[in-house]
Amino acid sequence: MFSANLKKRARVDSGLNKSIIVLVILAFGSFLILFFYAPLSKIFQFALTEGNQLTFSYFIETITNPLNISFLLFTFAQAFLSMIICLILGIPAGYFFAKYDFKGKNLILNLMTIPFVLPAIVVLLGFIVVYGESGWINSIWTGLTGINSPIIEIFGTFEGILIAHVFYNLSVIIRMTIPAWKSVDIEQINVAKSLGASNWFILRKVIFPQIINYLVSAALLVFVYTFNSFAIVLYLGEVRFQTLEVRIYKLMKSSLDFNGGATLALIQLILNTIIIVLYLFFESRTRQMAEGKDGIFGNEKISFSKKNWRKNISMLLFITFIFTLMIFTFSPIIAIVIESFQPYADGISPFWGYQQLFSTEYMPLLSNSPLRLLLNTLLFATLTTILTLILSIFLVFVLRNRYQSLKKYRRSLTENFVSYIIILPMATSSITLAIGMFLLFNNTTIYLEYVWVLIVLTHVLISIPFASRSILSAYNRIDIEMLNVASTLGASRFRIFAKIEFPYIFRGIVVGGIFAFAISLGEFAASNFLVRGEYGTLAIGISKLIKTQTLQLPATMASILVLITIICFLVIQKFGDIELKV
Repeated sequence: MFSANLKKRARVDSGLNKSIIVLVILAFGSFLILFFYAPLSKIFQFALTEGNQLTFSYFIETITNPLNISFLLFTFAQAFLSMIICLILGIPAGYFFAKYDFKGKNLILNLMTIPFVLPAIVVLLGFIVVYGESGWINSIWTGLTGINSPIIEIFGTFEGILIAHVFYNLSVIIRMTIPAWKSVDIEQINVAKSLGASNWFILRKVIFPQIINYLVSAALLVFVYTFNSFAIVLYLGEVRFQTLEVRIYKLMKSSLDFNGGATLALIQLILNTIIIVLYLFFESRTRQMAEGKDGIFGNEKISFSKKNWRKNISMLLFITFIFTLMIFTFSPIIAIVIESFQPYADGISPFWGYQQLFSTEYMPLLSNSPLRLLLNTLLFATLTTILTLILSIFLVFVLRNRYQSLKKYRRSLTENFVSYIIILPMATSSITLAIGMFLLFNNTTIYLEYVWVLIVLTHVLISIPFASRSILSAYNRIDIEMLNVASTLGASRFRIFAKIEFPYIFRGIVVGGIFAFAISLGEFAASNFLVRGEYGTLAIGISKLIKTQTLQLPATMASILVLITIICFLVIQKFGDIELKV
């Protein structure tokens, strides 16, 4: 009798489970169709049709335009060089953090990750304060030498763009190479040493083959981020240097060349898709290589030996190198905060910038008060977080619904379909998302009166890969046997979720939510393209004030974003590790 009841309940739960999966797929699919695929189809329409007829004239005209070719080559060149520099600096830094354990290591890693989610316009402001013509370095250099020329000219130079991109993306390489070093098999190294192999041979033939997939996946991630760079190149590149992202923005926003802009957006989408697919391939191989391996690094204390002077020199060089990277990472952020208290004229209060938050003096320039920009930013970030978490939990529920471990995991048709439909949003840049939204909704009430809805939705699409990855990572730590036992004992699907699964994924939900919140705070490109009237954000306000006579007010607004971001990362440090993969 008891067995019959269990079988009956299992059938009911199975039917309910399938119904829930169908509803979840419909909800998530409807969202993507309405707010991603429909806008994307509008871009295809402008790029490939004329008068309802298929045409490749815009495509041919766009790819043969000398300016477009030049900007495309520059886009690849700056992304490749930024990636190489990040690898050169990030791989040894990742080795240091993987091998040595010291007090405050996780805090330093998290703080070094802050630039990755800071608004690009905030990073730009920090570089102006530190490296600009009137910046810290130039002031120090002028005081020491009497020469007024800046050491580094960041505006309109290729070098300035590269330095900003390295600052922005270095933490990606560091964090993604830490597990690479930890996955190296120590037994293979010991065997090679016992056979008399040199360190160079061991590095090439033993270590490098084990970490190559990690390195390639990390490199591709940095490449795609710099390939789609917008705000940094928009301001630092001036007229001379433009990425595809900036070129698309200027064609659509300034020249009103919708066909040309849409065609470039389509080309960028194709290139991004190729890069993302390659990234997913190598990233999946890193997961396969990591299965069942124990890290060889970690828990080794930083120490100096009285007898081994070579080790001491090596350790000192490592510490100096890490300290230099920390200064490089933290100085623009610290400079922003200090600048917010620097009076721009005699008799001005150090707190003038913070007082202006409650003033309407800059209303004509900002289209709103600074306080309202702050409230808009927080409101958009909150709504983004809520929607992102709901959709990400839906996605994870579908992808990991069955009671199977990863090692025995078999992908179903449902999972293959869901995995496929999320690839394109991952590969679509912020400007392309904004363009699609604009082309589809520009004559509707939602754009004319409620454009903030479109801004929030673009933030959601950008945030979903990060949040879903965080939740999925937490879900994969669940002991499958617990779920099987609970199911065998007759626990309902809801009870299993409430009592076993949810407590395990709670930390992942918190971390994913904070990431979505921080990403929304820092998103600039799509918001800048779509914004109308009073719906601006702090990032947009900073961009409008960045070339005014005083940097005190924009530095104040940027300091608020820095403070909120730091709080987010302190919470992440408490609840779990930071996942930078998409």
